[in-house]
Amino acid sequence: MLQVNRRENGCWCVSRFVLEHCHPLGLTDLSPQKKLPTKPGVSLLTVPDPAPPRQNGLGPGGGVAQSLLEYFKRMQSDNPAFFYAIQLDRNNCIGNVFWADCRARMACNYFGDAVSFDMTCKRNKRTVPFVAFTGFNHHRQLINLGCAFMTEESEESFTWLFDTWCTLMSHHKPTSITTCYNESVESAVSRVFPDVKQRFCQRDIFSYLKERLSDVYSSNPGFKPELKHVVKGSENPSEFESSWRSLLERYNLTENFWLGFFYNIRHKWVPAFVKDIFFGEVFEDDTKPETMQKFFQRNSITTTTLRDLVTQFDKAMACQYEKEFQADVLTTQARPVMKTTSPMEKQASEFYTRTIFEIFQEELVESSGFFTESFEEQGPISKYRVVRYDDANNFHVVTYNASEKILSCNCLKFEYRGIQCCHALRVLIASGELLLPEGYFLKRWGRNAKANEFYLNLASDWVNDLCRDTIRLAEEGAKCQAVYKAAKSALCKALQDVRAAKNGTFHLTR
Repeated sequence: MLQVNRRENGCWCVSRFVLEHCHPLGLTDLSPQKKLPTKPGVSLLTVPDPAPPRQNGLGPGGGVAQSLLEYFKRMQSDNPAFFYAIQLDRNNCIGNVFWADCRARMACNYFGDAVSFDMTCKRNKRTVPFVAFTGFNHHRQLINLGCAFMTEESEESFTWLFDTWCTLMSHHKPTSITTCYNESVESAVSRVFPDVKQRFCQRDIFSYLKERLSDVYSSNPGFKPELKHVVKGSENPSEFESSWRSLLERYNLTENFWLGFFYNIRHKWVPAFVKDIFFGEVFEDDTKPETMQKFFQRNSITTTTLRDLVTQFDKAMACQYEKEFQADVLTTQARPVMKTTSPMEKQASEFYTRTIFEIFQEELVESSGFFTESFEEQGPISKYRVVRYDDANNFHVVTYNASEKILSCNCLKFEYRGIQCCHALRVLIASGELLLPEGYFLKRWGRNAKANEFYLNLASDWVNDLCRDTIRLAEEGAKCQAVYKAAKSALCKALQDVRAAKNGTFHLTR
């Protein structure tokens, strides 16, 4: 028997699952609907024989979904804070499944400001229907914020998934979200996260251009690196516009449909147009962020059955958590080597993790290669040109409010990645400041980013304990209508007492 309850927000949640009473689920003609072309490959969604067995969206005969839900039920029994939800297809069969454990929920609390919706596993040669919400911790390591198996790529399905994830994460909404280029995903993000800055994965756009412009790439070997340089090397929109126009004229591609198409949506994927929003982009070209597809390959996660995949994924994530712990230990026990005598460097070494400090340190060292000149002053606010000694033709503009210790540079590196740039550091040093203002140290990059983890772990234990009692109450309270009314009344009274305790007005009566 499978009991599914629909919440007020439209999400479906499995509330009861008894293995002995399960029956095969119904027929479906559900098939993935791709918005982008993908390479052919073997799919876990098996092609039916001339006389197809009874099946649902996740496999033939209901066995795949049954095995998966059995595993999730056991996980929830061991850890009530574990959460999963299902979405039914038009034939009332299981089409999509979402799940997240307590670690994912805590990680979202610390590092959920810049989120990626990763579909690389679903779109690779093996066509695994696995998608994930991911991010990066304070060591630049990949973190999991929730996973799903999706057999349908409709706007409604993505909307359900994003809404379920948002609800589970206590309606936490990130500052930014990176997705593949997909019309259904784009529309769903706009519906669920209307105030969140969305961008398309740059690597996905380049891959799509390579496929569509194969003749251009083969006949002009220099086009690909020049295109990437224009996209990645342009510091502002005007520089991009000029470089893009020059590139297309040089290769006689001004009338190319696909280049024109992606140019028209440049504000959604070209860095020069999204630098004013935090994306946590601290990766250089030689250290690209890891995708879930690469994570699967690195951990040798095979695609036999969906349940086995989940088991292997959980083990791989356990290893990932161990790496995070080791990086935490290294940060606290190993003192980094100082490269300058600046108090600012020592200040940063005591705040940042070792990985992030090394990035800041590079910016601080590089700042010594610039000189500054003030060209405008209005009270405490001054504007500076920051010029490199070996390249006087190019400069950056830094605005500095000395009374309020507020800095801004037109390179927008701090806004984009959360680490102050060398141009702003040069202005601070030239102004006689010894330390970086505290407002420019983001907690999410600090060694104490998880300072309240002990409390959250304790709270997780409390949640598990309360969930067990609530489940027992639900099981006993569903015997008959009279017992249900008594259980419902007791639950409402308990909720009132909890709210009174939170407000400090609860009084224990004997």
